[in-house]
Amino acid sequence: MRSAADQLSDNPGPQALAAVRDVHRLLTERLLPHEYAEEHQLYPALAPTLGGPEATATMSRAHVEIDRLAHRIATHLALAGPEEALAPEQIDDLRAGLYGLHTVLRLHFTQEEENYFSLAP
Repeated sequence: MRSAADQLSDNPGPQALAAVRDVHRLLTERLLPHEYAEEHQLYPALAPTLGGPEATATMSRAHVEIDRLAHRIATHLALAGPEEALAPEQIDDLRAGLYGLHTVLRLHFTQEEENYFSLAP
């Protein structure tokens, strides 16, 4: 994600757009289904052990933000249209979305590790 955002800074041409498409594919094929499964299967199962649903509330909120940013990226790709070109006014927002997603994911993974390690003896 960071690399795709960096490419948009260096040269927002076809290679950068291809990198953003790769990020979008990763999001839709792997990350978002994983987040959905956590939200609907893992977190409800962990809630009693962690002391209630409040223990996973911050991670659930991160899922909402991850989904929002993923949709923002998808919207920019749709706007690129069949010409496969980003409008100049899209680049800053798309780059911010990619950097934001990278940051939220790092925070989210850290939250998960802290909660899961609290379960270890």
